[in-house]
Amino acid sequence: MHKIPLGTLRSIKTWQETVTEWAETKGFSWTKKDVDTMLLRIHSEVSEASEAVRNNDFKGFAEELADIFIRLVNLCEVWDIDLEEEVIKKHNKNMDRPYLHGKSRK
Repeated sequence: MHKIPLGTLRSIKTWQETVTEWAETKGFSWTKKDVDTMLLRIHSEVSEASEAVRNNDFKGFAEELADIFIRLVNLCEVWDIDLEEEVIKKHNKNMDRPYLHGKSRK
């Protein structure tokens, strides 16, 4: 494992592989059976991001968003989900949806 220089563009799939490889070197060898724990850890990072916003801590907020991404791509790799492909499919589906999905915005 090596550090990645800032400004380096990588695909989501590459991040999935990189993060999972790193996690395994740190003793986190997740399996599909660990899905509940992995989702709870994502939830924990979302809570920490929310707390950073409440505390006007932009740097902390940005770091927690990175943690969310790291945990998400790790989960996707464990579950053999190509997140990049799923994002494209979901984006294309959303393009066909009506404005606000029929919900009023307050």
